[in-house]
Amino acid sequence: MSNFFYRNCCNPQCNCNRRVIVSEGPTGPTGPAGPAGPTGPTGAGVTGPTGPTGATGPTGPTGATGLSITGATGATGATGPTGATGPTGPSTGITGPTGPTGATGPTGATGATGPTGLSITGPTGPTGVTGPTGATGPTGPTGPTGPTGPTGAITTFTVAATNTLDPGNDASVSESQTGSVVELTFNIPRGATGATGDTGATGPTGPTGATGPTGATGATGDTGATGDTGATGPTGPTGATGPTGATGPTGTTGAGLAAFGGLYNNATQTPTLTTASTYVQLELNTATPALNTTNASNAITVTEAGDYEIRYNVDLTTTAELTFNVAARINTTPIDSSVTTQTAAVTTTGGGTFAASMGTSVIASLSASDAIDLAITTTTTPSGTTTVQSNGSCILTVYKLDE
Repeated sequence: MSNFFYRNCCNPQCNCNRRVIVSEGPTGPTGPAGPAGPTGPTGAGVTGPTGPTGATGPTGPTGATGLSITGATGATGATGPTGATGPTGPSTGITGPTGPTGATGPTGATGATGPTGLSITGPTGPTGVTGPTGATGPTGPTGPTGPTGPTGAITTFTVAATNTLDPGNDASVSESQTGSVVELTFNIPRGATGATGDTGATGPTGPTGATGPTGATGATGDTGATGDTGATGPTGPTGATGPTGATGPTGTTGAGLAAFGGLYNNATQTPTLTTASTYVQLELNTATPALNTTNASNAITVTEAGDYEIRYNVDLTTTAELTFNVAARINTTPIDSSVTTQTAAVTTTGGGTFAASMGTSVIASLSASDAIDLAITTTTTPSGTTTVQSNGSCILTVYKLDE
């Protein structure tokens, strides 16, 4: 690539520029700068009047550029003078030798330290969420088996004795050694007696053994002293009324019952009990022999006024532990003296079944056409299922007393 530039003519009388075209080769090293020429002396003399302006003379040749030296910069050391540009190398591009590096100027004084800038600490960012635990790496290979240790001397252990100590003593062991034989004696305390276990189920009854021979009658022993009379046991429930016996022959006419009658239920029943202290009539659907009484709607109706003995019995089971009231009623009004109360007790068979048995005998004055029935209730809100037993377990009778 070729470039051109204007070069001043070397002839001082020449007022023209010459265009020089050169081929651009590689830049050679910068040569040392030449020294600046001295300044000429100032002429002396008195300044005369200003003469007329003469004609403008021809422009003189441009003087050579003087050497410009940059003064030292404040804190930074002064840059050494730039070396003069070396001659342009030949167009063939041969690089001339590198000129020597100028000496480094002295380092300038260190400038004053500027004020410390404001340091503002930003807010701490939120703690990052801990990432999930990585999967467990595979198990490394099993290390090599260590060398087998030296074989020790063979010792034979035998148990000389085992002694049982009383509970509370400490266990111990003692030893005695003869040569390679070690004898051990153990002292072990006996454990405390444990709690008595539950009674096992009764096994089946074995077969009856053969009756042995009757032994000789022994001598009669002395009569022992009479023991104290035991406390009277509780009165048991009234037993069921037995079946009516066969009809006997008619006796002579005389004083006797002027009226009687009875009713019972020949099957179990489950009365619907929903509210405490509200009586529910019991079913009495089977009649006994009667005189001057009629039966209807689970009640015995008398046809003659008078004093009557009223008896009843009720046996029941229930799935809840309830307290029951049973009463004989006159025209559905309970007879106060006939009310019996009992809390059902758990049965011997268990299994969440409770039982109660109630019965009584009272005397009441009745008018002709009064109807007597039997009713049951609970003292608290009823629950579970109540079952009244059959036949003689639920019976009501009336007897007119002699006049």
